[in-house]
Amino acid sequence: MKRLSLWAGAVAAGLALAAAPGRAQVASLDEVAIPSPPNVVLILAYVLGMKERQGVAIEADAAARIFGGRPAQEGAWPAQVSLHVAEKARAGDDKSRFQSQFCGGSLIARQWVLTAAHCLVTPEGAAMAPADIVVRTGSVDMRGGEFRDIARIIPHEHYDGMRFENDIALLQLAQPITNSSGPVGAISVSQQGQPVPEGPAVVIGWGMMQDGKFPIQLMETDIDIVSNATCNAGMAEQTKRDMGGFLLNMGQSNGIPMENLEQAYEILTREIGDALSQNMICAGTPSGKRTMCNGDSGGPLMVRGQDGQWLQVGIVSWNRAPIGAASACGHESLYGVYTRVSQYFDWIARHVRG
Repeated sequence: MKRLSLWAGAVAAGLALAAAPGRAQVASLDEVAIPSPPNVVLILAYVLGMKERQGVAIEADAAARIFGGRPAQEGAWPAQVSLHVAEKARAGDDKSRFQSQFCGGSLIARQWVLTAAHCLVTPEGAAMAPADIVVRTGSVDMRGGEFRDIARIIPHEHYDGMRFENDIALLQLAQPITNSSGPVGAISVSQQGQPVPEGPAVVIGWGMMQDGKFPIQLMETDIDIVSNATCNAGMAEQTKRDMGGFLLNMGQSNGIPMENLEQAYEILTREIGDALSQNMICAGTPSGKRTMCNGDSGGPLMVRGQDGQWLQVGIVSWNRAPIGAASACGHESLYGVYTRVSQYFDWIARHVRG
């Protein structure tokens, strides 16, 4: 996102050039669709707003409409938790439970939840107040389980909300979990520096489905972990298409000659860097039909360990869509991005072990 700040300078430089020869290095700009301008919103406000408009929860038989997933069976993922706005969650009715959920997380110890920093940090960079959030444990169904109070919210001290760098946070529950009406357990996380194997993985959450609605039952989706280079290549190509559309829109609105637009386009495409850092994991499918989406943030990306047990290697962090796309998720060659847990094991241990 930070690289978008290069647009203004590069556009100005390109449009100031004389109408001299110079062509874009990819397909002609005439072949690029003109998208609508982007609309950036906060994850909490966005998810809660969508759920409020939905009104009622969608039952598990909507599985065919989610992003390639299926309903999770009760007890399958005892470490998965959901994060809720406390005031609304405690209203006591199923609708309020459903509409108050905005992110996910995972239990890594009796008193600790691992999640994403972007779920809990305001645009000003401050962590939300513990009293404003509750954690729900013990059921894949939003209508079940128990709400638990939070004592501390600990986002990574170097979290960067512009680039989603260090997108990791811990929640300390007010009390350790000693009993539950439903299945509760902890999941192991990657050790510091532990390599993440490419191949099959699972992501779970209560995030947006393919029809734009949200499920009341936890969904699980089979995806593949791929190289960061795969993510970077797909996003770079999409950025070129978005830039082309942006320039065409500007040119048509202001009567700017095509040759000037193409010179600006060439400057912009030279400035594209990698979207992912070494602190991130790329996962999904080439078609985009199986992926995470809004509302899944903070949930776990898991692989089978050598002992056959599930190991959390990532945290749902961010994705991107073409500018003007009707759907927020599920686009070809645009994979989901996850926080690489093995880069932060020492940070986690320092807080959990005190």
